[in-house]
Amino acid sequence: MGRKWLSLILAILFLSSIWAVPRVSASQGTELVLAVGKWKTLNPLTSSTVYGNVILNKVYEPLIRWDKSGTEVTGALAGKWEFKKEGDNKVLTFYLRKGAKWHDGKEVTAEDVKFTIELFKSDPSKFVNPDTLIINGLQEVKVVDKYTVQLVYNQSAAADKFLEMAFTTLYIVPKHVWEDKSVIPDPTASLEKPEQLIGCGPFKVVEVKPDEYVKLQAFEDYYLGKPEVEGVTFKILTDKNQFAMMVANGELDAGYFYFFGKYLEEFEKMVSGDPNVKIYRAPSKSTHLLAFNFNKWPYNNLEFRKAIAYALPVEKIVQKYYGTDGAKAGSMGFLGPFFGEYCKYMPKENLYPYDPDKAKEILDELGFKDVNGDGYRETPDGKPFKIYLLTRAPGDSFFRDAIGDEIANYLKAVGIKVEVDKAGDYWDKWGAGSWDMAIVGFVPNKPTDLVWFTSDNPGNRVGFSDKTYDETFEEFQRTGDPALAHKLEEMLANNVVFIALYHPIVATPYRVDRYKDWAPNPRFLTLGYWSLLGNPEKPTTTTSSEKSSTTTSSSKTPSSSTSTTSKGEKGLCGPAALVLLAVLPLLKRRK
Repeated sequence: MGRKWLSLILAILFLSSIWAVPRVSASQGTELVLAVGKWKTLNPLTSSTVYGNVILNKVYEPLIRWDKSGTEVTGALAGKWEFKKEGDNKVLTFYLRKGAKWHDGKEVTAEDVKFTIELFKSDPSKFVNPDTLIINGLQEVKVVDKYTVQLVYNQSAAADKFLEMAFTTLYIVPKHVWEDKSVIPDPTASLEKPEQLIGCGPFKVVEVKPDEYVKLQAFEDYYLGKPEVEGVTFKILTDKNQFAMMVANGELDAGYFYFFGKYLEEFEKMVSGDPNVKIYRAPSKSTHLLAFNFNKWPYNNLEFRKAIAYALPVEKIVQKYYGTDGAKAGSMGFLGPFFGEYCKYMPKENLYPYDPDKAKEILDELGFKDVNGDGYRETPDGKPFKIYLLTRAPGDSFFRDAIGDEIANYLKAVGIKVEVDKAGDYWDKWGAGSWDMAIVGFVPNKPTDLVWFTSDNPGNRVGFSDKTYDETFEEFQRTGDPALAHKLEEMLANNVVFIALYHPIVATPYRVDRYKDWAPNPRFLTLGYWSLLGNPEKPTTTTSSEKSSTTTSSSKTPSSSTSTTSKGEKGLCGPAALVLLAVLPLLKRRK
């Protein structure tokens, strides 16, 4: 019998050795399939679409990135940075993390940072992905040592906090790859080969099939550790309904597509019985506007613009398509609530409430009257008058085609004829300025995107020009004072540069049966950098970020974290210990 008990004890010890091994994550080795819209290029310096950048922020690293919340900045390649004043100059010093590697195994150094910034500065009109605030007032880029780089700015440099935000848009590229003309003959060209797309991010490119998909593989030597997700395929989709069906039946795990209003209601019914489908909701950065073309009469007349504002029940129109919880009323100051202290929230109805009688009165005073009795107003000199309203093609996910019809109907009620152009070539017509009024969506990423309405900004398609606005913006950009942002927003609202329609509240589905560690946030939804990183497999002794600044009181130090693994002493744990405890009484009785 002694042998039997000895065998039992040995079996228990064997089981304990199995159960003592750290438990492997259920998501380890997971390969995900994600959907994005069509990108124009995967060149990290010339990318101009959110779809391209959703992929690129897994492959390349900026010096600074947005944190998990999407609201504060934290360190990426730069573990620390600081601002100092040297005479009239501002010096920004970045301290790089040691041990970061490119996907070809070479180390990331300060020379790569210097090369990237100087390349961007050489032709910012072509390298459109990075924010130009990075090079405004930039005098010199110095390599102090292998892991330290300094940028010297003159007095025209942006406020510290705005420079930090700007650097989230600059992906650092490997000097040794980009200087090799046999690999990258033209740095402004579209890049589609894996050997051209060498980054230092958590994933490396293994295959690109233009207009179809991109395949990424986890990078084992990533400085924070190999990502939890083993591989990712980004598939191009153009149809939101197809996306919904593919998520519902398990063909897709998530995607950069979102739903509103009736579309969201239909999708929720479709997946109501599936616990593996979750829906993330968040306020959007985007703002949708009814813009006026200031380069044409009478749209350059403030009283005429006010008449249009009084003629439209914006809140009623938006609720018809978005319901009461699918969108927030747009702010006449452009920046929405997403921007916190920089937003002075001014819904149209608070400033120019729906009042068709007042709209008619203003139009009468301007000389727009129906002189021939056909129900539509003529111009002051008796000529036929019609507004050409540019909007999106039928089936638009933001309902802008249908909202265009609503606007036309309400303007008809005050005697204005409107031709609605639901244009498939919308952006060509928008860029050419061949419209009178247009429904347009903007996606501001930072408060300084108020620059879009400055007189000399190439992106100012509405044609608004105001010297006071320009001067105030320059001061705002230098100081970062939220009160100046409010002043700029008030100028836009008082001049009725546009009629704010809505800020959407986005809802996007994702599956949790293959992967559970999603980290969605309002800035990147479910497909941000943090979502696919999960819990890296190997430990890192580098703190996530410790930022210091000597020039701004608004500096924040993100929480630092150190992950270590200790082998320690082997012993019994979990179920094995319980089995042994159960056997001990038997051993005692046997004695």
